[in-house]
Amino acid sequence: MLKIQKLPVGELEANCFLVSDEENNAVIIDPGAEPDYILSEIESLGIKPLAILLTHAHFDHFGAAAEVIEKYQIPLYVHTLDRPMVTSAEYSLAVQLGFGAMYRRPDENFIRTFEDNETLKFSEELEFLVIHTPGHSPGSSCFRHGEILFSGDTLFRDGVGRVDFQGGNIHDMRKSLARLGALEGDCKVYTGHYAETTLEHERRCGPYLIPRKLRSEERR
Repeated sequence: MLKIQKLPVGELEANCFLVSDEENNAVIIDPGAEPDYILSEIESLGIKPLAILLTHAHFDHFGAAAEVIEKYQIPLYVHTLDRPMVTSAEYSLAVQLGFGAMYRRPDENFIRTFEDNETLKFSEELEFLVIHTPGHSPGSSCFRHGEILFSGDTLFRDGVGRVDFQGGNIHDMRKSLARLGALEGDCKVYTGHYAETTLEHERRCGPYLIPRKLRSEERR
């Protein structure tokens, strides 16, 4: 069973997740800020980071990546369409969000890319299916492990990510939400900001994963 430690970091309180297996191998999802805090938690937990996974490449979700890579010499994985954002203070919104002076470019030798439906495997337990969910950014993606889903800024509890940033697209977001709503079974959803939710809760109570509503909006 995976162990998940949530660390809300930075002024925007983006959720960074330290996800580890029974042998203390770990991946770091969205190390957005406060590198010293993230590194101290890693040391305190006694886990061994193997990779960084980005749900998308807005700066508030990878602002600490350069320091983590420097410390552990591990690769950073990002969807191909968001790859250019990682190496740009402007395209990653660091400048627009007021964090331009804090931007540090991750070492490009450690940047890797993934595509939709790819499986990212780092140990017997640390295995994730990539679900490409554009809308918040071109390469926004969710990572699924069994009944666990890391949704980034695609899906929140009773909410969804913004689509008015550069690269956002409301039509793509609607299709991505419909795709999440159609996934088999239920998942506990670890979101990019705020509290956790479940797919079943969002299907029953949220306004975004209801197929009838989504189909109606698509026809407008």
